Amino acid sequence: MPSLKHRLRDLGIVRPAWAVFRRNQLLARYEKRREHYARIAEERKLVYRERDAVTALRERLAKRGYAPKKKSIGDIHTFAWIPMINWHEALLPDLRELGPVSLFDYVQHGFRWQDFLELPKNGPQKRQQMNALLLDSVREAHARQPIDWMFVYANGSEAENATLDRIANDFGFPIVMMCLDDKQSWDLDVVGGQNLGQVDIAPHFDLCWTSARVACEWYMAENAIPIYLPEGFEQTTFRRSGRAKDIGVSFIGGAYGFRPNVIEYLRRNRIDVEVFGSAWGRPLDLNGQVDLFNRSRINLGMGGIDYSEELTNVKGRDFEVPGTGGGMYLTSFNPDLAQHFDVGREIACYRNRSEMVELIRYYLARIEEAEAVAEAAYRRCVAEHRWRHRYERICRAIGIIKETNE
Repeated sequence: MPSLKHRLRDLGIVRPAWAVFRRNQLLARYEKRREHYARIAEERKLVYRERDAVTALRERLAKRGYAPKKKSIGDIHTFAWIPMINWHEALLPDLRELGPVSLFDYVQHGFRWQDFLELPKNGPQKRQQMNALLLDSVREAHARQPIDWMFVYANGSEAENATLDRIANDFGFPIVMMCLDDKQSWDLDVVGGQNLGQVDIAPHFDLCWTSARVACEWYMAENAIPIYLPEGFEQTTFRRSGRAKDIGVSFIGGAYGFRPNVIEYLRRNRIDVEVFGSAWGRPLDLNGQVDLFNRSRINLGMGGIDYSEELTNVKGRDFEVPGTGGGMYLTSFNPDLAQHFDVGREIACYRNRSEMVELIRYYLARIEEAEAVAEAAYRRCVAEHRWRHRYERICRAIGIIKETNE
C-alpha cells in the first residue's frame, strides 16, 4: 500500500507543488556540484580533450608495465562485468563482434543490485562477497585466454576500490568503466565507507566513459581519466520491420517526474499521443518496443531528468529509435545530443512544451518530410552510432586494435 506521503503527493492539488519542489531540489544539487567542479577546473586549468585523455591513459598503463598487444577485430578478449538487468543484455552482441567475451553477471550468482544498498552493514558485506566472486572469475578467464581489456558497467554500490586495484596490479590489463547517468548519480550516499556513485571509484579505473560532457572535468578533478562517448544501439534488435505506420505520435517510458504533466499538456492541446510502459498500464517487451518505433510516425523522446525538463541527459533511446529506421524522432534539445545528429535534418528537437506541440503538428502535416528526417537519422546511426563504434573507440584509445595498414 502506498505511504501517506505518496498518497498526498498524488493528489491533484498537491502534485504540481511537489513537482516544483523536487525540480528545484534537483537543480540546486546539480548546480552546486557543477560550480564546485568548475572552480576546481579553473584553478587547476583542467580542460578535457580526448587526445590528452588518450595520452594520459597510455602513460598510466605504461607505468604499471602494460604494453598493448595489437589484435584484429574478432580476436580481442573482453572481460565484461555487466549485471544482466533491464536493457543491459543489449551491450553484449557488439562486444562479441570484437572477439570472445567472458561475462561476469552477479545476477547469476543470486545477487540483486538492491542487495548492495541495504543498511547498515548487509550491503557492504554482500558487495564484498560479490567482489570476491568477481576476482575468481577474472582469474579463471585470464587463465583460459589472456584478457585484453575489462569493461565494467557498475557504480560504487557494486565495485570496490580494493578489488579494482587488485585486478590492475595482479593482471595489468586496462579496466574501463562506463557511466550513463553522471548528472544524477555522481555523488550519492556513503555506505560501508564508499560513495555509492562514481566519485570514489573513478580514480581506480584506467579510463572512465561518461555520456555527459560536463562531467569530464569532474573526473579529472578527482584524478581520473575520462572519455566522452554517448550511448549506442544494438542493430540486430533495433531494426526495420516494414510495418505500416498506424500511430501518429507515441511515447514509451516510465510515468514519473514531469512526464505525466507533459502527456496531459499534449492532450489538452489536442495531440493524440499513445503512451506505453508498465506505469501507464500498457507494458511492452523489447520486441513490442521495436514494433512501436516502426509503427509510429513520430516517436517522442523526453530528455529531462526526474522532475526537471531543463536538465537533460543523452539517452540510449536517442540512438535506438532512429537506429530502428521507423518513424522520425522528436526529443528535448540537448547540446550533447546535437554533437551526434544534425538537428532539423536527422532528428527534431524542442526546447519547451510549446515547441513540442508545434513540431508535432508540423511533421504530422508533412509526412514525406518526417520520413526524410527519419531516413537520414537511420543512415547516420548505422554508420556511426552502434555500440560497436563506441567499443572500437575505446580499444583504439587503449591501443589494442590492429589497423589494416599495420
